[in-house]
Amino acid sequence: MMATGLRLVRLLTAALCAAGVAATLGGLLGAADQSIAITRFQATIRTSTSLQVSNHLLVIAPRQTASEAPLIAGAIEFRAAARTASDGEVILTVEPLAPISSLTGGAGDSTTTIVFEGSGDGARSGALSNAGPETAARWVGSGLRIGRLTFTVRGPVSPHGATLPLRFLLAAP
Repeated sequence: MMATGLRLVRLLTAALCAAGVAATLGGLLGAADQSIAITRFQATIRTSTSLQVSNHLLVIAPRQTASEAPLIAGAIEFRAAARTASDGEVILTVEPLAPISSLTGGAGDSTTTIVFEGSGDGARSGALSNAGPETAARWVGSGLRIGRLTFTVRGPVSPHGATLPLRFLLAAP
């Protein structure tokens, strides 16, 4: 008698579950009141940039002789990341924070110049100027760019060596 009562409870439970599912599906499938809403939205993505450089200071070793031959001053590596529109331009600039003429330490009459050669995606070559920033890299669109700027000094440099602080700026105008 106990087994029959247990079967009856199971049978009733299954029947009630089936009736509940059927009622729910019937309500959904037979619903006459349906509505569709179309929503438009616009997302504006702000540009953002991130820049890491291996050094902000260009260290120029002292010359062993009175030569004014080009002297490789060193390389500075950069990791520049930008999030911008697909057609947005990204520009990396570099500029000296001290006059280039201060590198000579009063040595020689000729003008000292510092040029750089860029390597990596979008990197360019150019010359540092006291007049303002120089474009070191340029590209279009978002992404990470890794590169290197190798600096060469032409002209006299202090016999004791010199340092030149640099400012790097990454912009997505």
